[in-house]
Amino acid sequence: MRYAGHDFAAPRRADDSGWGAVTAVLDAGLRYEGFQVCGCGRESEYRPRRSSDVRSRRRVAVRAGLCEADALALRDPADA
Repeated sequence: MRYAGHDFAAPRRADDSGWGAVTAVLDAGLRYEGFQVCGCGRESEYRPRRSSDVRSRRRVAVRAGLCEADALALRDPADA
């Protein structure tokens, strides 16, 4: 079991695509963080919710020469 971050919201149990995206995010070394403990901090960062989002960002990473963690953190893959 790994710590996913304060802002982690688990997908439904039967949502294989959602759990695949969570696995990819955690394997890339990212976490679901964004708000500071006091509640006065920044907005939460983007994390993919579906396996298709992960695949598209991995393709962008290969084309643009980004590491996987940077590509998964992109809100819009066209920004790369």
